[in-house]
Amino acid sequence: MILGEWREAEEERDTKRLADFVCTLPSPPRPPTYEKSVQKFFRYEVWDKLRDLSDCDAHLRVVDDVEGIAAAYTHSRFVSRYPEFSPPEGYGSRLLGYLAVATRHRRQGGILADQALEDALYAAAEAEPEADQGVFVWAKVHRKNQASMRMLTRAGFGYRASIDDDGPLQHWVLKLDR
Repeated sequence: MILGEWREAEEERDTKRLADFVCTLPSPPRPPTYEKSVQKFFRYEVWDKLRDLSDCDAHLRVVDDVEGIAAAYTHSRFVSRYPEFSPPEGYGSRLLGYLAVATRHRRQGGILADQALEDALYAAAEAEPEADQGVFVWAKVHRKNQASMRMLTRAGFGYRASIDDDGPLQHWVLKLDR
């Protein structure tokens, strides 16, 4: 697997490539709803959503292989109205919004997913330079998405909570100290 470097995506250059990005595996009779929503996000909604989050320092990062985009993820500053999700003084807070791996790299033990998450953690820490104590990195995962839960667990994330406002999504968190 020959991958390029992780880089910030650019709307003008990457719109068509994201429209061709396939990250949903076919599964009889159809892919899970959460997978279809991630596919839809990257193909049709990503730029509008990032513009909506522009005040939260939103980023889209991609990595390429010889066939196109191999993986992509978003991250942004996480501001919650719930006090239990507010970081202590000196800490930043980032949300990994979406993380997807192209189908051609799936079912290989999570190798590329782990690499994407590792890059996301570095990017999240770099995006909060004023947070001198560290950064809390949050991820929201559908309660049926076992593969993503395994990936987060491998990286040291812990399950934190489910909130009625987020429907079937669970909140996971990892504290990165400086």
